[in-house]
Amino acid sequence: MTTAEIAATQAHRRDRELLDSQDHAGELAGWEQNYDQISRGAFHSRLVEIEFDNIHIFQEELSQAVFQTGQCKKDTVALGVFSAMSGEARWHGGAVGMDDVLFLEGQGELVLTTPKTSCIMGIGFPTQLLEAWCADTAGCARERIRRFSATPLHDRLAAEKLRISLTGLIIELLNRPDDKLPVAVARQLQDDLAGLMVSLLCGEPCREERRATGKAKKVVQRARAFALDRRDEPPTMIDVCNHTYVSLRTLQNCFQAVLGESPATYLKMLRLNGARRDLMKRGDNARVSDIAAEWGFWHLSQFSSDYRRMFGELPSVTRTGGAGYLL
Repeated sequence: MTTAEIAATQAHRRDRELLDSQDHAGELAGWEQNYDQISRGAFHSRLVEIEFDNIHIFQEELSQAVFQTGQCKKDTVALGVFSAMSGEARWHGGAVGMDDVLFLEGQGELVLTTPKTSCIMGIGFPTQLLEAWCADTAGCARERIRRFSATPLHDRLAAEKLRISLTGLIIELLNRPDDKLPVAVARQLQDDLAGLMVSLLCGEPCREERRATGKAKKVVQRARAFALDRRDEPPTMIDVCNHTYVSLRTLQNCFQAVLGESPATYLKMLRLNGARRDLMKRGDNARVSDIAAEWGFWHLSQFSSDYRRMFGELPSVTRTGGAGYLL
């Protein structure tokens, strides 16, 4: 077994139901909150929390309207988005809905009124990760957070992207057979979040970087070679940035200019293509799970799903030349 197979990080998972709004408020790890029920009827809630590598993902479902006040966890950046709501919510007195992304920064003030029924999901991560992810635009990112803390980001596509990303993360992590999260998986999840944060907080690619096609091609080529050299343990985007001597935003701009894709998406496609070639070449001489692991895919069902979406067939079909044997 490789080091990547053996090494794992702990993923703390909590999924519970509560019958009082203030009890619910006290359960959210690290936050200082007060929840007052303001609609009539029996209160029922569900709170799901997942923590790994100092990243905190949560989802709360409320059966009654609640007035929420308090503070965000210290040294943390938090983002939230509604995934369901029976009516309009209010954030610091202003109306918010499904197309808004809510922001809070370290001990920032929470003032939220939810509708009669709602479901909100969010993520909190250390402020120092923001510094690493946004690098050359960290100051600008912090300013955007401060601005959005009072007036949320109203962007339908951004809200939907965050909602889909968090939904996928919660399902993936809740359904794992145990609390051990392979390091390779944890690193990939951090990469996905980093890309999301950069797109939300660091603005659009600048025109100058889009014109720098010579530089962009070299960055893409170096990143591609680096990823292929470490195919069984895919590097994080921060690793790729360090190897190519560019910031995460510049890395994304270069890939967008050359390929029209994000670096994370392309490098995943690169590994899927590599796995496909090995399946075609080695056929019955290797198991699908072995080849998937050799290309850094540790979650076999997710690999099969991604593979089918990419190539229109299951990897078992490619391996057998159409016979479709089991994985």
